Amino acid sequence: MKKLFLGLCATMLFGFFGNAQVKLSAHEKSVVDAQMISLVNLANATVYQRGMSQADFIKQTGPTSPNPQETILLQKMYKYASEGTLDCNIMKEDNSVLVTISQSGTISESAPANRWPWKLILEAIMELIIIFLPIIP
Repeated sequence: MKKLFLGLCATMLFGFFGNAQVKLSAHEKSVVDAQMISLVNLANATVYQRGMSQADFIKQTGPTSPNPQETILLQKMYKYASEGTLDCNIMKEDNSVLVTISQSGTISESAPANRWPWKLILEAIMELIIIFLPIIP
């Protein structure tokens, strides 16, 4: 009985507090993946340097105190940049965190010493996702 009760509690806990992935159609996924590829290519061209640590990358790229979704996005960007992931392989990954950030409607402010305009870039990507996803079948 005790195991059943604990199992029920655990199920409810994950049901309420778990991070659900956003379900996207193939066409919607291609739009989101294209935006992730743009972010990674921009980060490679402006901020990322070979051998850079994830902490340094996040400090130079992201906001001073990123929310959990922004942290996931920055970690994905660093992973793709540091591994030299090809565009076709980025498209195979789950990049729905961009949709989650777009749906939240809030973006943390950039750090004053950032070399990368975090807020402006994400606002532009949010607008693209908000405009294109509803009209894609």
